[in-house]
Amino acid sequence: MRQRTHGCFRLHAMSGELGVIVLAAGKGTRMKSALPKVLHPVCGKPMLLHILDAARELAPARLAVVIGHEAGQVLAAMQGEEDLTFVVQSELLGTADAVRRCREAMTGCRRVMVLNADSPMVTGELLRALEVSLEDAPMSFVTCQVPDAAALGRVGRDAGGAVTGIVEAAEWTGAPGSGEINAGLYVFDGAWLWAHIEGITKSPAGEYYLTDLPGVASAEGRPARTCAAAAEEVLFVDDRVRLAEAERLMRERILRRHMLAGVTIADPATTYIDASVRLAQDVTVLPNCYLYGQTDVFAGAVIGPGTTLRNAVIGVDSRIQASVVEESRVGSRVRMGPFAHLRQNAVIGDDCEIGNYAEVKNANLGNNVKMHHFSCVLDADVGDRTNIAAGIITCNFDGVKKNRTTIGSDVFIGSDTMLVAPVTLGDGSRTGAGSVVTKDIPAGASAYGVPARIVSQPESGAE
Repeated sequence: MRQRTHGCFRLHAMSGELGVIVLAAGKGTRMKSALPKVLHPVCGKPMLLHILDAARELAPARLAVVIGHEAGQVLAAMQGEEDLTFVVQSELLGTADAVRRCREAMTGCRRVMVLNADSPMVTGELLRALEVSLEDAPMSFVTCQVPDAAALGRVGRDAGGAVTGIVEAAEWTGAPGSGEINAGLYVFDGAWLWAHIEGITKSPAGEYYLTDLPGVASAEGRPARTCAAAAEEVLFVDDRVRLAEAERLMRERILRRHMLAGVTIADPATTYIDASVRLAQDVTVLPNCYLYGQTDVFAGAVIGPGTTLRNAVIGVDSRIQASVVEESRVGSRVRMGPFAHLRQNAVIGDDCEIGNYAEVKNANLGNNVKMHHFSCVLDADVGDRTNIAAGIITCNFDGVKKNRTTIGSDVFIGSDTMLVAPVTLGDGSRTGAGSVVTKDIPAGASAYGVPARIVSQPESGAE
C-alpha cells in the first residue's frame, strides 16, 4: 500500500548503503505521444521498469523515482512495485533540482546513484561497475565513445587524462566528429553530493544541471572518475526512432539469453519474445512466433511456426502450431492447431487434441479431450476423454446473459451439434450429427434431432 511519508510516496525500503534515484519526470516532447516517455514499452516492458530492474540487481537500500510530467499515469503504471519511493518534481527545473528533492528519500545512504529512466538498455552489470569505479572519489559517471558527438555533452580531460568537466554541445570549440560523451549515469559520495548540490547555479535555460558537478570536483582537486560503456548499452530513447532501435537491441539480447540457456530458436530474425517471457530448457521456437507478456513455456514444448502466445502457460512436450493462445493454460503433451484459438480463461488438460480452426474461451477441458476442427466451446466445463467432433458450438449467449454448458466424461458429441446453454450432458452420453440440444441428456443416454430427443436410455442400474 502506498503511503504519504515526509512529502514522498514511500512504498518499501531495502537494506544496504547505496541509494538509487531514477529520473522520470521529463516531458519527452520528441516522442510526440500522450503516453509519458518512460512508459513506452521496450519488448513488452516500460522503459522505466527496465532501468529499475537493473538497479535492483544492486540491492539498494533505497530506490526513489522522481516523477513530474503526467505523474498520475506513471504512478498508476507502477502499482505493485512495492520497493519504490516516489518524489514529485512539481516544476521541471533540471536534473540537479530533481536529485535535490530526493535528499530525504536517500537518508542513510553513503553512496547515491542517479540514473535516467529513458535508458532501457542499461544492465545491472554496468551499474555494478559504475558503483565500484567510485572508489574514494566524490563522484563517477558513465562515458562512451560515439562517432558523432555534435549534440551531446563531451567529457573534458586535462593532459593527464583527469576529468575537468562536461562540456555542453553549445560550448564545444574543438573539432567536430567522434568523442567521449557523458551517458547520464552517475554515482556520488552521498555527503559530497548533498554538500555541493545546493551550490549549482541556474543555467541560461533556467534549469539546474548535474553536469556542473564534475567541474566542481575538478576545481577542488578531486576529479571525478569515469566508467566506460558501449554506446548500445547506454542508448537513451528520446524519439520513436531510438525506441525502435532499443526494441531491436533488447530483442537480440533476450533471444541470445534464451538460446544460451538451452532454448532452440530456429529463426531469430522472425522471433519476437518479450522481456517477461520464461522459456524452459529444450523448448523449441520455430519461425514467425510472437511471445508476449507473462508467458511460461515448459520443457520440450514446440511453439510454431506462426504462433502467438500472450500471457499463456504451455505445458511439457506440448506443440502449438500456427495458433493463438491468450490468457490461457495448456497442459502437457497437447497437440494444438493449425489455426486454433484459445481466448481468455481457457484451461486445456493433458494429452488433448485441439484441431484446426477450433476456438475455446472461458472453458475447462479435461484430460484426453479430442476437440476437432471448426468447433467452438465457450463458457463450458468438459470432462475427461470426451470427443468433440467438427462443427460443435456451445451456444452460450441467450441475448441477455451468458450461460454455461457442462459436458461429462467419455461423452461423444456428433458433428454440427448445437448445445444451447444452460445444458448438461451426463457422463458417457452421445448426440447425433446435426442435433440441437436444449435439454439435459442423462448419463449414458443418446439423443438426436432438432430439437434433440432422447432415443436410448442407459440400462437399469448402469452408471
